[in-house]
Amino acid sequence: MDFPNLFHLFEHACAQYDKANAVMVKQDGAYKSLSHKFFRQRVFLFGRGLMALGVKPGEHVALMAETRFEWAVADLGVMGAAGVTVPVYPTLLADQAGWILDNSDAVGVVVSTKAQAEKALAARQHAPNLKFIICMEEDGGEVGEDVLTMTEVESRGARTDNEGEFIERWRAIQLEDTLTIIYTSGTTGNPKGVTLTHGNLLANVEACQPLLPFSTGDVHLSHLPLCHVFERMAGYYSLILRGVTIAYAEDIRTVPQNMLEVKPTLIMSVPRLYEKIYAAIMSHASALGLVKRGLFRWALGVGRKAATYRNESKPLPGLLARKWRMADKLVLSKVRQKLGGRLGYAVSGGAPLSREVGELFLSLGVKLVEGYGLTETAPVLTFNTPIRNKPGTVGPPLEGVEIRIADDGEILARGPNVMKGYYKNPEATAEVIDEDGWFHTGDIGLLDEDNFLRITDRKKDIVITSGGKNIAPQPLENALKLSPLIEQAVVVADQRPFVAALLTPPWETLADWAPRNNWPEDPNELVRHQPFLEAMEIEVTQQMTEFAHYEKVKKFSVLPVPFSIETGELTPSLKVKRKVVYEKYAAEIDELYQT
Repeated sequence: MDFPNLFHLFEHACAQYDKANAVMVKQDGAYKSLSHKFFRQRVFLFGRGLMALGVKPGEHVALMAETRFEWAVADLGVMGAAGVTVPVYPTLLADQAGWILDNSDAVGVVVSTKAQAEKALAARQHAPNLKFIICMEEDGGEVGEDVLTMTEVESRGARTDNEGEFIERWRAIQLEDTLTIIYTSGTTGNPKGVTLTHGNLLANVEACQPLLPFSTGDVHLSHLPLCHVFERMAGYYSLILRGVTIAYAEDIRTVPQNMLEVKPTLIMSVPRLYEKIYAAIMSHASALGLVKRGLFRWALGVGRKAATYRNESKPLPGLLARKWRMADKLVLSKVRQKLGGRLGYAVSGGAPLSREVGELFLSLGVKLVEGYGLTETAPVLTFNTPIRNKPGTVGPPLEGVEIRIADDGEILARGPNVMKGYYKNPEATAEVIDEDGWFHTGDIGLLDEDNFLRITDRKKDIVITSGGKNIAPQPLENALKLSPLIEQAVVVADQRPFVAALLTPPWETLADWAPRNNWPEDPNELVRHQPFLEAMEIEVTQQMTEFAHYEKVKKFSVLPVPFSIETGELTPSLKVKRKVVYEKYAAEIDELYQT
């Protein structure tokens, strides 16, 4: 299915499916369905309103908002007016947002809330080209006359006789035209603007279609940032093409409750969510009585055996099929009810997922598959599928994508989804795309005998101990996070005599697990409580059993506060900013090596 541009894809979907529940949004305490007709009408009116404001083809408009239905309306409205969208994470500070608005040459910005409108006004001093600010929520207009509301812009579009010109604009868009400039969240320095074309995104959308067994009866709970290309391509554009209903979570923190309300059949997420679900399930199981705990382990064992057949699309043999039905009835279906009861598919991306977490979901009867890619590749390069799934890998290359491993282990990629380049930064572009068109990912990995890719770590994250041993942090960190007492882990080893770690337990659920062990509930007291530290030491030792002696974590420090976006240790896509962590906790790290 070849589309000349992404807006054609949207038009095609609206005409083909014409569903009453194209999207679902929570209003007045309950989820409400919105139709394709309503969706399309708002997109057209908003795009025409932007034209009435003077937005010209090829001009850049920023979107600074949380994931919500209006984000999609704004994105498609800009797209239909032949503009270029510049997503800006709403968690950024005013000066950080201002830098992106200036660097991207944005002529306007669409924000979500009154608070974001105030931030945009403050950021405008750094972005002299910014002509307008539009707020999705009505109270944004209270900030000042310089802020328009989305309703006002759509009304302006309705009053302007420009529908014919709007249609001409989106029909004239070519595959090589820029669709979006996405600024990498960046773990160091200023972010770089990844320039992606309509052709880049469409190549990825269309290559993924044969691999996704989704249909008009499916419901996806959208909760990842739409500023991130993974959710945008996989949880938005691809699902619009398949007619899947997209339900918008209220907030990342409300996802567990929203899953019970929406009852999604599929989710797209990052390892952090699956790790939290894994930890919650295992923690609950550990608190069961002896008989129930044994039943739970038996059921998971049956599920694990069944998963090996399902991964290869083979029918279960008779005895295993009977055991599966019993395990599902007694245990597994009850666990799935905590996820809404209908979850059949889950996709993980954005960072490596530990094999144990993936296998748990497969054991529950949820087909969790993992892919791999980067913002610069729009994003997917490799992908497991429900009918060809190998846990522990990120799948084989997509159709049309070439993957090879450089002599130093770096993964190189080439294909129609690779970016045009970094915006206004030819030097940085030349550093990652060589003269033969190979994009240097910065990740280390290998291809197995079946051409499935396995990621081992980020090239820049590899550390060398003072004894000369190369250490890949991610496998160690992923293993540590399998413990129900460890939610976050950052390994320390560079130019040090041994491997250590900074750990945080699941502080959000402290009141659930601390009293069971007679541990204090004050985090500052708990991190000095000897019985707790002894329990943590046992957990660390158990999780390190599969690693070489020189790789094992020898010492650790438990931090009384979690790493977060707000405190600066995590990027908006939930990746750890190692440099920030090392600098912020330098004293704690030094103390680990004092004896």
